[in-house]
Amino acid sequence: MRLFRRGVIPCSDSVPPPTEREVLRALGVPHHEQVAQIEELGVREAIGLAMRRAYGMTSFLAHFRTAEVILTKPDEFTVEEAPQGLLRSATLVRRFAGAKEVAIIAVTLGQTWDDVLDELGKRGEAAEAWFLDALGNYLVDRASRRVEERVAQDMARAGLGRIGRYRPGYADVPLELQPLFCDFVDAGRIGVQANEAMSLWPRKSVTTVVGFREGDDEAASRASST
Repeated sequence: MRLFRRGVIPCSDSVPPPTEREVLRALGVPHHEQVAQIEELGVREAIGLAMRRAYGMTSFLAHFRTAEVILTKPDEFTVEEAPQGLLRSATLVRRFAGAKEVAIIAVTLGQTWDDVLDELGKRGEAAEAWFLDALGNYLVDRASRRVEERVAQDMARAGLGRIGRYRPGYADVPLELQPLFCDFVDAGRIGVQANEAMSLWPRKSVTTVVGFREGDDEAASRASST
């Protein structure tokens, strides 16, 4: 049962602003609940500035596309309407065993983040730039998961639950899949492209593949148990 229409589906939204506790976890400061608890004045001020900037840049654009798995090989999934090699990875085949559908997602926080980070660098605001860069990584991950949740809710109506997610560059999922993912979801229409090094531009952009099979949502079950 196909719930989504065929082809690329665009969406736009905003990530709910993270709490101070979430901000500090994202910045690798796990022992404080509030920024005010940080003793070093310079660090406290830089985090505060980065946090306020980030709160004003939480909107995102996304393209996603779902596809039925039509053939499974030891090192590759073949899915409908996809080029050969799109999901060539023994890790994906092993981790997504039994997958009936996959979703490919591309998300970006946009060019504004690059412009702001570059400007901070030119002004010598290294600490604020570092913290803002880390918050951008956190927010684009949350944005991708927000799109993933939308897909998962509709897949659940067909009795399909998430197995998990992977991004190019993890395990043996090669970074070279990045441009294939971008092409498959027409990411260029939201301004996202892979460069020669297989990195994405704008910098606060990610691609993700999510697997679904018959049964309960394993990703949600793991989240609720932690």
